[in-house]
Amino acid sequence: MAKKSTQTTVAAIAASLMASLAPVPAQSTTLPVTAVEVSANHGVAASLTFNLPSGQIFLPLEEAADYLNHINDRQRFLLNALVRERQDKGKGPLFDKTAQMKRLCVQGLQNHIRIKEAVQMVMKSENIYKAFPGDLKQQAKYKADLLRFGRAVAQGEFILRDTLSLIAQSEAPESTVRLADMPADEEVKAWIAAEHKNLGLAV
Repeated sequence: MAKKSTQTTVAAIAASLMASLAPVPAQSTTLPVTAVEVSANHGVAASLTFNLPSGQIFLPLEEAADYLNHINDRQRFLLNALVRERQDKGKGPLFDKTAQMKRLCVQGLQNHIRIKEAVQMVMKSENIYKAFPGDLKQQAKYKADLLRFGRAVAQGEFILRDTLSLIAQSEAPESTVRLADMPADEEVKAWIAAEHKNLGLAV
């Protein structure tokens, strides 16, 4: 059922792209630069993904890449600021709500991947021809706009993957070897000697 739903979503996105409309996050939900100072570990989560309170909007394809690149630049700035803040502290998680952030990033990745699949579907030559039959100049422009948008989506995907990687790096290992729990050399030698004696070996 989930796979069928994903295929339907990809087809719907492809249909919008064929109409020269591209899905992007609603601008009203993006964060200003000062968000890092105001709430570094809260609102940035939604801004890094397509899963935003106001959902998506559709822009003309020729405008969508610039729009999305602007958002990507802002999100990269915010993420770098959070990393610097954590480095200054020297410890602790990157986000206060790590589990929520991971979930949002994974959902965002899924959406980016769906959009990339739709772009790849539309990039087939027969689809571009159908969109602008007989107009080679318009076909070339449409393909160039589609490629630029696809690259912007891919860049957003990289930011999400980087975020997940940075979260993992900032988390404490699940289990660590504590040297204090290790036996001393003398104890090890005594155990070995006792085992040899039990086996009838010369000590």
